[in-house]
Amino acid sequence: MAEKDQEYQTVPAESRRLFEEIRDQFPGEELGKDKWEILTIAALTTAGRNEVAADLYTYLITHPNAQYATPEQRQALIRRLREALVKLVSVVGVPKPLETVMVIAEREREEDRDYSCSREDWESGPENIERGKAWLGEIYRHNYAAIAKDHMSAHRDFRWISEQITYGLYLSDHRILDGVDTELVVLPGLMLQNLRRETGWHLRGIRRIGVKSEDVERIWECIVKIGKWCPVPVDRLPRVQDVEHEV
Repeated sequence: MAEKDQEYQTVPAESRRLFEEIRDQFPGEELGKDKWEILTIAALTTAGRNEVAADLYTYLITHPNAQYATPEQRQALIRRLREALVKLVSVVGVPKPLETVMVIAEREREEDRDYSCSREDWESGPENIERGKAWLGEIYRHNYAAIAKDHMSAHRDFRWISEQITYGLYLSDHRILDGVDTELVVLPGLMLQNLRRETGWHLRGIRRIGVKSEDVERIWECIVKIGKWCPVPVDRLPRVQDVEHEV
């Protein structure tokens, strides 16, 4: 217990305050009490605050009221956090998620390590393409055909990447993180790059998979709060009310 308390105290007070503010502001009663953790690690990693992202891991496993009290629970936690970082690769690239993983790895105890590999049996092919297109359809619906025609017909590499890799390999795999979790990775990854167009698409997308408008607004506020705390620019972002008519 003393060792756990000492580890908890290594998390800077300002980081603990941020985590608690996000936890309290996030619509956990509606969506799930552990989903704020996914949003937070994705946001901090996108913003390049990898040490603080690793502080989140330390905070979660050492908090006095921690729900991750056993090695098995901590292994389940790291599978979820790692899957968030794997999915984030499709939005921000490899280096930032990899750095967060490496900082966390320096803090893990051996009994808490999870040696599974979520995609070691992955294969490209018709099944992968269909799964990717199906999830694209959930998020984009009729809009995807126009996006593909207007923006990708002369840049087919990016359509191939979107269907085979971004969605086929990464975002449509819901074995560890479900669809809402997945959008809680994608939205911070887009918003904290200050990407107006793509943020609008995924605000619309998370509404289309059933998250209520008021809950999406609270998610938006959490991400912006983290962005300003880091800080990174967040001045070009639409709100959920800007895309509600498209849902």
